Amino acid sequence: MQRRVAVMLLLFVSFSLVYSSIAYYSLSRPSAQEFMAWGVFSSSSSLSNYFSGAGANVTVGETLNWHFAVTNQMGSIQYVQVVYRLGNSTSANPNATVPGSTVPQVGNSSIFIPNTQTALVNFTWVISSRNIVGGMVFITTMINGQQVSPSVGAVAGQRFRFFFELWTYDVALNSFQYGYKGQNSRVGVPLQVWFNSL
Repeated sequence: MQRRVAVMLLLFVSFSLVYSSIAYYSLSRPSAQEFMAWGVFSSSSSLSNYFSGAGANVTVGETLNWHFAVTNQMGSIQYVQVVYRLGNSTSANPNATVPGSTVPQVGNSSIFIPNTQTALVNFTWVISSRNIVGGMVFITTMINGQQVSPSVGAVAGQRFRFFFELWTYDVALNSFQYGYKGQNSRVGVPLQVWFNSL
């Protein structure tokens, strides 16, 4: 009789451990890593086909309507700024830790994005004129209704590129900072689109 009670007690404890483990793992949420994600979308809402016609050629007066989709998975509302820069094939690339500060900034847009939401940020641009100096083409553009004339040229108008940087507002520093707060450091996620001015 005592042996039977010991076996029953052992079975009860074993099954309790198994079932409580199953309940714990099925009901526990995995820890989520916080992040921001984004992309630049063409007028057809795709991550390609940015330009009409063949190649990445943009003519004077041609209006391009793009937008950024920015997703916030940071666990709280985020104040985000998208910075636009115009460079060429020799411009220094921004990376995960350093923005393209040596490349001229040609504009920015800011927006509040609630947690777990995706916001769309408009980017409409047109080359309004070209100036050729010694084989270098310098362009004047209208970006979201603002005229900009950066001091960046490209040989024969080939291989210009837009750099797009995501900046987030840091309340403690009271300013926008490049990228977003990762687990151990800030994480920059720059984008770029190449084009030619014809």
